[in-house]
Amino acid sequence: MAVWTLTAYAASGTAQAASGVHAEEIVRFPSLDGDLTGGAPTRLTGRLLRPAGTGPHPSVVLLHGCGGLYAKTGRVSARHVWWATTLQQQGYEVLMVDSFGPRGVSDLCTVKERPIRASVERKRDAWAALAYLRNRPEVDHARIGVMGWSQGAGTVLAAYGAGEDGPSGSESGGFRAAIAFYPGCKTPLSDEDWQPDGPLLMLVGEKDDWNPPDSCVDLVKRDAVKERTELVVYPNAYHGFDAPDVPVRKRQDLATAPGGAAHFGTNEDARKDAIERVTNFLNERLRAGG
Repeated sequence: MAVWTLTAYAASGTAQAASGVHAEEIVRFPSLDGDLTGGAPTRLTGRLLRPAGTGPHPSVVLLHGCGGLYAKTGRVSARHVWWATTLQQQGYEVLMVDSFGPRGVSDLCTVKERPIRASVERKRDAWAALAYLRNRPEVDHARIGVMGWSQGAGTVLAAYGAGEDGPSGSESGGFRAAIAFYPGCKTPLSDEDWQPDGPLLMLVGEKDDWNPPDSCVDLVKRDAVKERTELVVYPNAYHGFDAPDVPVRKRQDLATAPGGAAHFGTNEDARKDAIERVTNFLNERLRAGG
């Protein structure tokens, strides 16, 4: 379907975050990457926001893009804070996963050969976040979704399209629903067997010159993908169209963008529509028994 802050890490365990505009916890949990490290799994850091009430709450895992979870100020980026607090206020328990900091990386947007890959390390991080939330008594273990942006959206497609090789093939099952903001779809497109594990909402910009939407449009033409996926292509929208109050600008140092440069910034019409669609999609899939 097309429609042309927080800086400190906890030393260990679970700790209360520094005071800020919203209550949150800093949590740690192991990735499922032990098969990659050859030993102990990476100890991931997450930022957990709990809604009012005792639960059990539906929950959403948030996956950052190649710029990481944190802005240059050291605080969680404004886009992630906005979405996390909005979902929290809507009654969801929200887990923001930091895949970079625990591995000694802050930003991968300028790196072509990335040491932390969406379909390898980060896929395992997403599955670990799902397992972590299922160990929390206040979370509804059957109603957990995942949402990501850019490289994080690519991670969504990898983690939510693994079929029997992922948690969806287990007795507990996988994520109940997924949302991908402006992913790169070339990897799943190159796999003729790829399909989402369940309902998927993809939101992309028609003018995105960082992750051009053509591969996502082609992917959704497949019958097995089409029946589970809603693709929204926003006219006149660039990469990052849902970020709050970011003037459109052009970055010149991007390793994976065609020509090494791409535009990024808010499109208010697309942002408003995306907020409504995400709200309705999650309500239907994580609340209404969808």
